[in-house]
Amino acid sequence: IKILFGKDYNNMNLKPTEFYKNVVGVTVSPTMRARLIRIYVDRGNAPYVITKPIHPSQKLEQRLRDGIIITLEVQLNFELEREILGFGDSMKVLEPQILVDRIRGKLNKARRQYDEEDFPEEVEF
Repeated sequence: IKILFGKDYNNMNLKPTEFYKNVVGVTVSPTMRARLIRIYVDRGNAPYVITKPIHPSQKLEQRLRDGIIITLEVQLNFELEREILGFGDSMKVLEPQILVDRIRGKLNKARRQYDEEDFPEEVEF
């Protein structure tokens, strides 16, 4: 395929529904497979997550006294992490461990930023 810049380009072979089916957002890795993600959601946010699923693959795995556990089958990507982080302390990733570690690292870094007294030095752009 030869791409001509400045010209409209339509990939007639792209089927968006199929291309994006395993991701939250738009960041797709052609080599990464979808993973089973297990997430605990607290009681206050459970109704929201049930009625507004994070992804079409979302399933309610378990109802608990203080919340729910849901599963998703998606690729690990930036948008998934942002969605989880947006729920703050009302959501906890249970599996896979690599995603648990990523979210924990981001939350720890955010906490450290609030622990620091100094603000970074100003620089010119």
